[in-house]
Amino acid sequence: MKIDSIKIKNFRGYKDETKIELNDLTVFVGKNDIGKSTILEALDIFFNDGKGVIKLDKTDVNVRGKKEEDLDIEISVCFSELPEKIIIDSTVETSLQDEFMLNADGQLEVIKRYKNGGAAKVFIKAKHPTNGKCAELLLKKNSDLKKIIKSENIECENQTVNAEMRRAIWNKFSDDLQQDVIEIDASKEDAKKIWEKLSNYLPTYSLFQSDRKNSDGDD
Repeated sequence: MKIDSIKIKNFRGYKDETKIELNDLTVFVGKNDIGKSTILEALDIFFNDGKGVIKLDKTDVNVRGKKEEDLDIEISVCFSELPEKIIIDSTVETSLQDEFMLNADGQLEVIKRYKNGGAAKVFIKAKHPTNGKCAELLLKKNSDLKKIIKSENIECENQTVNAEMRRAIWNKFSDDLQQDVIEIDASKEDAKKIWEKLSNYLPTYSLFQSDRKNSDGDD
């Protein structure tokens, strides 16, 4: 996967959501203390979950945001060049497009939200079905999907596979999916499984700080 952009909100000097586009070669030029390093350090936090160079804490919450009692730091990354297929378990193949997990630009947009500098909660921002009869299918258990299949009289041969049932349900309402941009909680049910698999495709990110003393004893 390739990083297309990063969005920062309520993190240090960035109060309002700020989007930074990234290309094959990107250079940040500006005065001291204007927020250049913050962008690179936000990426380190996003990819390395506090195990890299930068450790996130409550002092990283934007000062104005803290005064307004907004303690949520958001770091989002949009990806292109996505894997064509994702295997949720040992046998089942699906795709991000089939699961409606892409944003309006056809990218995978991952939001990591940190409450007061604490642990991250992960969301996928996607153009997703919101019709009440076929909404939040990624967050439903196998038994819940079976109930929808039965109540709506939907044909689905293999009701042991959640991806197959979701596909059958969405096909049933294909003319009225009522797609809208929402945030999918990546800590629940199959959304969690898909995110865990996607994590293996994420780029490796390393932050090297050349303006400080380095030694062999550094992490």
